[in-house]
Amino acid sequence: MQMNKLIAVSAAALMLSSVCISCTSKKEKGSSSESAAEITTVKEETDPVGKERVDINDYITSGTPAPALWRAYDPETGNELYLMGTIHVVSEDTFPLPDYIMEAYDKCDGIAVEYDINTLQSDFSLMQEYLMGMVYTDGTTIKDHISEETYEKAKACLKDMGFYNSLLDSYMPGFWLSQIEASALLDIDNMTSEGVDSTFISYAENDGKEVVSIETLQIQTQAVTGFSDELADYMLSETVDEYGSADELAEEFAQQYNSWASGDIDALAEDADEYELPDELLDDYADYMGVILYDRNRGMAEKAAEFLENGDNYFFMVGSMHFAGDRGVDDLLAEMGYTVERVA
Repeated sequence: MQMNKLIAVSAAALMLSSVCISCTSKKEKGSSSESAAEITTVKEETDPVGKERVDINDYITSGTPAPALWRAYDPETGNELYLMGTIHVVSEDTFPLPDYIMEAYDKCDGIAVEYDINTLQSDFSLMQEYLMGMVYTDGTTIKDHISEETYEKAKACLKDMGFYNSLLDSYMPGFWLSQIEASALLDIDNMTSEGVDSTFISYAENDGKEVVSIETLQIQTQAVTGFSDELADYMLSETVDEYGSADELAEEFAQQYNSWASGDIDALAEDADEYELPDELLDDYADYMGVILYDRNRGMAEKAAEFLENGDNYFFMVGSMHFAGDRGVDDLLAEMGYTVERVA
């Protein structure tokens, strides 16, 4: 079996990576306020010397963004809901989005996102709760759950990036994965963690529209930690190898961005960029995909159905992976009896 790298690594850590990038950026700009992320994992004062920088625009080929948009309709009540696939980390040239997206936004009374990341970033107690969900509480450390080889390799990688401190040993591998991605993303020019969901949350706040979180903070945490020790070891080792240089990470994210910006959602689930997954990890990976994607898809579809039933006029926007393939939120809504059509 093959495993798509973007599904296995990036999809799990994107939200947390964007949180970490944002917090780090605030610190580097001289903010006097401390966030929970800064307290827990503090970037060293001196960045590594000689780090290669790349421009994400050198890897983007999609042109003007034209993301996918769906309309779900309840024939019994006449209620409708617009749904959009988002991406958490984007090029600085992504906005403004096309008129058909902004028209759907203008017609809504509020937006429904996976989780209100803007509130998470600004609420110390929420950030602490989120981060503590990725800390071992049984007296063990990450060294008790992954191999010494993987631990030392990942530790060296984070040290090279200027992000390692001993407090990280209390955190699960998913947090380490996110730190490696967040650290490497800082070496890519013209990328911003003000992704589609975060941007629309800001729009809604400015326009007096409601912002609703579709998922709980616990579900978001489980998406970063929901794999076995064996799979975590493998993924962390592969991530260090793959994301050791900024251009490799830029290529990975540009591939995801290009699929999103071209509206080719199913490309995110295709086998275009894969590596072999060892046979002994197939069951672990299936369980992991259930936690990170398919279980969440069902929960999201049920929430969308609730909005339709209640007549809640929200613009429903979740990560594009949740619409990819034949078990996406749109497919599940259709199975529930709603009329779902691709608008763009």
